[in-house]
Amino acid sequence: MLERTTAASTTTLFVVDDDIGLARLIERTLKRAGFATASATSGQDALAWLAQHRPSLLLLDLKLQDIGGSELINQLASAKRSVPFIVITGQGDERVAVEMMKRGALDYVVKDAQFLELVPTIVQRALAQIERDRRLSVAEEALRSSEAMLAKAQQIAHLGGYEIELGPPPQPRWSNEMFHLLGIAPGAIEPLSAEFFDRHVHADDRERVRATIGACLREARGWNFEHRLLRPDGEVRYVHTSSEAVGDTDHPRKIVGTVLDITERRRLEQEVLNISEQEQRRIGQDLHDGICQQLAGIELMSQVLEQSLARKSKKLSTQAGQIAAHVRETISQTRMLAHGLCPVVLESEGLMSALQELAHTTTRIFGVNCVFQCAHPVQIHDQSTATHLYRIAQEAVGNALKHGKARHIEIGLADNAGRAFLCVKDDGTGIPATPPRTGAGLRIMQYRAGMIGGSIVVQRGESRGTTVACSVHQSLPASGGKPTS
Repeated sequence: MLERTTAASTTTLFVVDDDIGLARLIERTLKRAGFATASATSGQDALAWLAQHRPSLLLLDLKLQDIGGSELINQLASAKRSVPFIVITGQGDERVAVEMMKRGALDYVVKDAQFLELVPTIVQRALAQIERDRRLSVAEEALRSSEAMLAKAQQIAHLGGYEIELGPPPQPRWSNEMFHLLGIAPGAIEPLSAEFFDRHVHADDRERVRATIGACLREARGWNFEHRLLRPDGEVRYVHTSSEAVGDTDHPRKIVGTVLDITERRRLEQEVLNISEQEQRRIGQDLHDGICQQLAGIELMSQVLEQSLARKSKKLSTQAGQIAAHVRETISQTRMLAHGLCPVVLESEGLMSALQELAHTTTRIFGVNCVFQCAHPVQIHDQSTATHLYRIAQEAVGNALKHGKARHIEIGLADNAGRAFLCVKDDGTGIPATPPRTGAGLRIMQYRAGMIGGSIVVQRGESRGTTVACSVHQSLPASGGKPTS
C-alpha cells in the first residue's frame, strides 16, 4: 500500500512501515511539522516508489514482512539509488539499530511511549546533518576544482609551489609542478639535506643556495633569488624562487613559496644580447675594415697633395698637412670606437688584450692611473663569456670614473680550479651603503654575470673605493677546435 500527502515544504520524507496505522500517525506528525510525506507499507512498494522518486530522508522500519530493512538498503545500494535514512526499531532491538548506523544510518528511533514526540526532532537533526554534509561536499568539490585550476595554471606558467614546515628538521612539501621542475616522480618527499642540494642544484650555485636557504630557515624568513636546478637527466633549468614566512610575526610556522622556471626567458634574453653583440661587432668591423681604410686612403692623398703643393705654395702645403693630421686623428678615434664596439673579436689575443687596451685607453683619455694585471695567460674559449666579462669590466671602470671619481683603477684577471676571476678595484669615494634604485649599472653587471652562469659581488672598501669581483666557470674548447660553453 502506498500513500502520499503534501505540505508547503519541498523536503519529502518517505516512511516505510508495515503497520498501516503507525505509518499514518508518523505522517500526520511530520505533516504538522511542515514536511511533505509519502509512505509505503511493504518493502516491494517502497522499492517501486524509490525507483521513480528521491526523497530527502527515508524513515525505515527494520522488520518488514516481505523484505528486511537491511536487505532493502542493500538493494538500493546495488542499484546506485541510495538515499539518507534513519531506522525505526522496536524496543530491545537497539543493538541492531546501532549496527545499521555503522552501515550509514543517520540515526534511529525506538517505538516506545514517546516515539511520535521524538520523530520530528530526530528528523530535523538528520536533515541538518544532511545539509551540513551537502555543504561540505560542495565546498570540497569547489576546493578540488580550484586546486585543479591552480595546478593547471602552475603547469602553464611553469610555476612550482612548496611549503616548508619549520622543524627541526625542516619538512618540505611540493606541488605537482615542483616535482616536474625537479625532474622527480610526484609524491617523492626529500628532506632539505646536503644530499638534496647536491642532487638538485647546479654545482656552481650549490654553496650559495645552501647558505641562503639555510640562513633563512634558521631565521624563519623568506628569500628571493635566482639559481639553476640540475635535473636527474643532466638538464639544467634556470629558476627564480621566492618565499615568505607564514604564521605569527614572532613565531612563523612555515615557509611558503614558489619556483618559476625562467629558462626560456633566459634563452630569449641571451638571443637578444647575442643579436645586440653581433650587431655591435658588425658595426665595429665595418668601421675598422671600411671607414678606417677609406680614411687611410684620404690621408695618403692628403700627404701626396702636401708634397705637390710644397713646390708652389707653402701656405697651401701647410693646410694640406693639417688636413692629413686631422684625418689621422679621425682614424685613431674611429679605431677606438670600433674597438669599443668589438673589443674581443678585433684583438687576436682575446680578452687579455682587450682588458689591457681598456686600461691603456682609460689612462690616456681620462688621465687616471689604470693598470691591467694578469700573472699568467687566461684563455676564455667562449666568445660570449669573454665579451660579457669585458663589458662588466668596462661598466665597472665607467662607474669608478663617473660616480667614484677614482684616480687609480686596477683590472685583474686570473683563473683557478676551472673558474675565471675578473676583479676591478678603485680608490674612489666607494659605492653607497644603499645603492640607488635608479642606477642601471649594477643591474646590468649582475644580469651579464647571470647570463654566463657566473656570480658577481660589488662591495665597498673599508675606508673608500669599490671592488667588483666576478667569477665564472671556465669552459674548455670542444673537439675540432670550436669553442663550447
